[in-house]
Amino acid sequence: MIKSGQTAQEEFRFKEPVPEDIYMFCYTSGTTGDPKAVKISHKNCLAVASSANYAGVEVFNHDIMISYLPLAHSFEKVLFTLCLVKGVRIGYYGGDVLKLTDDC
Repeated sequence: MIKSGQTAQEEFRFKEPVPEDIYMFCYTSGTTGDPKAVKISHKNCLAVASSANYAGVEVFNHDIMISYLPLAHSFEKVLFTLCLVKGVRIGYYGGDVLKLTDDC
């Protein structure tokens, strides 16, 4: 609660995330049951992104990735995190499949 004479900025204190904090909620489509939200932690997302090298996914800071999956998709978040960690540039799909090569 903000007291009289105090601004919201004075009240707010940014807390650095810890590995166990929730990074995102990934919503399932409900293919095998009711739709649900799955909690993805910072630690989980970074672990999956860093394990990409062990799975044969090699990216370098001079690479450019085209983001084609929906931004809320869990694998897209992993790729986004991997690109941030490795310094890879990201281009975004404009939504028209016929113009995908233009987006690239």
